[in-house]
Amino acid sequence: MYRKMFYRKVDKIVKKPLFLAVNFFIITSLLGGCTLTKTEENQNKKTSEMIQSDENIVPEEKSEEEILKGDYVDNVEQETGTQSQTENKANDIVKQEKIVEGYVLKTEGSIITVDLENSGGRNYPEEGLDRGIEFDITNAEKEIISTSGYMEERECSIRTGLTVSITYYEQNGKNIVTKISTDNDEKEMLVYVSSGKIQELTEKTIKVHVDEGDNNGENIAFNTSEISIPQEASMNSLVTVTYYLKGNTYYALSVSCIIS
Repeated sequence: MYRKMFYRKVDKIVKKPLFLAVNFFIITSLLGGCTLTKTEENQNKKTSEMIQSDENIVPEEKSEEEILKGDYVDNVEQETGTQSQTENKANDIVKQEKIVEGYVLKTEGSIITVDLENSGGRNYPEEGLDRGIEFDITNAEKEIISTSGYMEERECSIRTGLTVSITYYEQNGKNIVTKISTDNDEKEMLVYVSSGKIQELTEKTIKVHVDEGDNNGENIAFNTSEISIPQEASMNSLVTVTYYLKGNTYYALSVSCIIS
């Protein structure tokens, strides 16, 4: 009996501390859970405050000097790019050279006016002046085309009346010649000569039946407004007419009587 009482006391002594330990563990766990929850809340609160602080930050305004400086740099870069593009275009233009042939209508310094439709002699005075195109030969290479009867060392002098071959390119609306060639032979105006009897005579015309020369066998009315008719010229007089053709009109350059 004494032993039973002893064991009961021991059991009570052992169970009580064990019960207290279990309770302490449970309480500690609960407190720990609460502590973690508060810590998370604090961290969330700090994070929210930091985000709010970032949103309230106003970007620092640039000074007028900084803005102007930035604009200047942008403009310089833009101008540099534009200049580079312009140079590239200019190089491309130089490669696009053309070759044409024409008749030199007039010269003025290093600028020549050329008729590209008719490269030979004129059919009438001032032919081509209404369609002449200007070329700049300032830096052009000049070449003499060898022809029989001429010395190759002749000086290449570009002047009115020459037929020329031109190598050029277009730049800023101008025709820049890189090379110009000619045989140095001036082309005269094309004229015709006919002889025959006068069939009709007025103040400004003379009609001739041509029996010799150009347009033989035809009756041609010559415009004589630019010349004087010989006083001895009359109906059935034999005459020789030198003339040029402009359109459908025959313009007399001279009329001379033939003495039989």
